[in-house]
Amino acid sequence: MLTLLPFLNNVLNLPESQHFSLQDPPFSYRMGLYRGTQISNASNALYQKALKELLLPQVAQQITSTLRHDNHSDADFSYEALKAYQMLYLPKQYDGEYLRAWVMLNLQRNLRQGVTQQQLQQLEWHLAQLLDGQIQSSPYAKDEALVAQAQSALGRSPLPQRVYSRLKRLLLKQTEIKPVSLVDLAGPQAELAFSRQSGKPLTDGIPGLFTPQGYWKAFDNTISQVTETLRQEDIWVLNTQTASEQKSSDLTKTVRQLYMQDFITVWDELLTDIRLANISELSQRISSARLLSGNPSPMRNLLVNIRKNVTLRDEKSDADQRSLLGQAGDKLNQGANNTLEALFSTRPTNADGDVSAQPEQIVMAHFAPLLELAQSQGEGNKAIPFDAVLKQVDDLYSYLTAVQGASNSGMAVPPSDIIPRLQAESGRLPTPFKQMLLSLAIGASSDAQRKEMDNVKKRINVEVGSFCRQAIAGRYPLNPRSSQDVTPDDLARMFAPNTGLMDNFFRDNLQGTVDTTRSTWRFTPGVDGKTLPGGEGILPSFQQAQRIRDAFFANGTAVPSYRVTVRPVRMDNDILNLTLDIDGQLFKYSHGPQVPLVVSWPGIRNTNQVHLQLSLANGTTASMVTSGPWALNRMVDRARSVADGHNLSRQATFNLDGHSVTLEFTPNSIRNPFQLPAFSCP
Repeated sequence: MLTLLPFLNNVLNLPESQHFSLQDPPFSYRMGLYRGTQISNASNALYQKALKELLLPQVAQQITSTLRHDNHSDADFSYEALKAYQMLYLPKQYDGEYLRAWVMLNLQRNLRQGVTQQQLQQLEWHLAQLLDGQIQSSPYAKDEALVAQAQSALGRSPLPQRVYSRLKRLLLKQTEIKPVSLVDLAGPQAELAFSRQSGKPLTDGIPGLFTPQGYWKAFDNTISQVTETLRQEDIWVLNTQTASEQKSSDLTKTVRQLYMQDFITVWDELLTDIRLANISELSQRISSARLLSGNPSPMRNLLVNIRKNVTLRDEKSDADQRSLLGQAGDKLNQGANNTLEALFSTRPTNADGDVSAQPEQIVMAHFAPLLELAQSQGEGNKAIPFDAVLKQVDDLYSYLTAVQGASNSGMAVPPSDIIPRLQAESGRLPTPFKQMLLSLAIGASSDAQRKEMDNVKKRINVEVGSFCRQAIAGRYPLNPRSSQDVTPDDLARMFAPNTGLMDNFFRDNLQGTVDTTRSTWRFTPGVDGKTLPGGEGILPSFQQAQRIRDAFFANGTAVPSYRVTVRPVRMDNDILNLTLDIDGQLFKYSHGPQVPLVVSWPGIRNTNQVHLQLSLANGTTASMVTSGPWALNRMVDRARSVADGHNLSRQATFNLDGHSVTLEFTPNSIRNPFQLPAFSCP
């Protein structure tokens, strides 16, 4: 079509002179010989003939080609293409302005590069000369099969759906209805308080169409006109009488229901996208809790304004507000351009659904939990139920402030139930406040745990670690290869129940935060179900300490001790008898019945010595002596020991000058003093 433009321009300008205007020739040309008017009339006839014989066929071909290659994926576009095609064969339905607008917009859908705005303006001018002033018919025979195919495809799209789609496209382009963003809803502090999970800016929000103003002043005032227009058009575009048989009230009600479904979807998408602003440390969370619970509260503003925007009250009685689509209705009457421009834009998503309730009540029912939270408690009372939630956020602010103060002073984090209360409260709230409070509780829990962990690490080094490294680390019996002994007093100071450093520190700082029911201890998960990283290096020492405590302080005594049963297992034949003196507790055996003996360590003499003596058949003796606070442990460690896989017993084989004797040592507790864990200082 654009290829005709130079020719049409030349024909149009054929009578023009470079020297003067045809409408105002010089006086010298007015002597009776001037023929400008005749030439102009003749060239105009030629121009009109060119329009009809050259441009009109291309218009018809473009419409036909578009309809033939349409895949019917966009019912609105298909409908308008069929409407344009039918106009060229139905003189009574002819609308030149509509055809011109359709051709231009369709041309611009697939416009090749290099076409200028001036060329488009010139082409539209030529189309106006062809189509606007008179009824034109296609120079080609009507393709009834093509029309039937398009009508059949469009017949599968219900009239209410097409009405709503046209309304939506038209009204979304109206700039008189302002959109509503998260900033509008929450106020000027929205940027500090909130973010969007999708990454969209907070200023990007709800189209004005999906607000009370958009519904009552745009959609409501336009629905009847668009419904009736499309119903009448269906009669000749689709050649159907079904639409005319439907009641207008039934049609508009269905269209309203489609709108309400879209209204809910659009608002749900925004609400599920709202999150609290990203926070990485305690001080930021304190600021966030203070902001959210303050006055004014952006969270409260958000709720109250959501309520205002999803409550579709009828505002048509406000006489001082002129309908915006009184204005939009006026624009519908200005010609086809507005409708077509909307239809040629990106197709909006259609809603579907079968709802029998009053249309406005569909939205109210869906958002009922939000509406109830923002419902004032009576006339003159500005309080709303959500204020109780904000009070809990304020309690969290106070608690986190106390946590920060405790952290700065090196004190333990104060106890509080506000985090589990806030978590429980979040489960009762609708979106987006459910997610907000839950993330606030999770973040606060992590912050408090992290600060407490930092303090624990500092205190444990001062209160436990220093002494442990001096008196315990690397010493016997915790290190079986060491020649240095842990003194009983130091062992008691470190591991004694209730009074030992390890027990005291665990009770005062960790008890209640550690799950000790597992084979490997771990910190109790936070409200998010995750354990705080960083504590893995602390708990093994305390779990090892419990085993050491149970082995040496089984009776809750303040000094380390244990009891063990000694039983002979075998002895070489050249040994007449053996005598085992365990700090004054004598055990003797002479190849007879295996009578066990229960002994205690330390013994009754406080000699810190164990003496094993063998009387041999040749009249000589062989002996072994160990000394020190852990002499019995050292005696057993010097033997070749084999643990019994079925019980706690330990068989120790002693070789004295080539003479072998095996004794069995069975502790009176499952915590074996001869099998201690590899302890490391915390």
